[in-house]
Amino acid sequence: MGPGVWRAASAVAAGGRRAHAQQVRGGLRAADRGVVLSTVEFEALVDMQHPPETVFRYLADPRNRPEWQASLLSVTLHDRAEPYVGMTWRDNTLAGVRPAMEITELTPFKVFSEVGRWRGIDATLSLRFTGVATGCRVHAIGSLSGSGPWQLPARAAGRLAGPAIRRDLVRAGVILTRGRLSR
Repeated sequence: MGPGVWRAASAVAAGGRRAHAQQVRGGLRAADRGVVLSTVEFEALVDMQHPPETVFRYLADPRNRPEWQASLLSVTLHDRAEPYVGMTWRDNTLAGVRPAMEITELTPFKVFSEVGRWRGIDATLSLRFTGVATGCRVHAIGSLSGSGPWQLPARAAGRLAGPAIRRDLVRAGVILTRGRLSR
């Protein structure tokens, strides 16, 4: 007998048909077999007054991240080498989130991609660098996915990610300009 309903479960249907669903007690819901992963995609586009080579070298190096990424306090590197595919580190954020990060694609002066994982949240980010008459255009494309209880935080962070990354990239451009002018 079902809890609180006090009657027998549905009988098996004859002839390969499905059993008739009976009333479910309030507060319980049948599984809808829907998606259990929530994904939000985002993007940002920023032009910088620097050549793609300069912008790529600066943005692809995890050691520079705390300078231009507002949410980062520091990074914990597992390797002090120049960036390479497979390089890993841990971000230490203002919010206390500490995702494990990994470079997944590194095509010099064209593409930098990374993945981050923390508890039930997975993130991807690709930066694509294109030379333009005034310098470099950076196109950031990414996603945040959450499973189980992490769906809601992933959705909320995903909605904020596009504008946040745009501000961070603008900040990186300002830092590059100041550094370039002071040399």
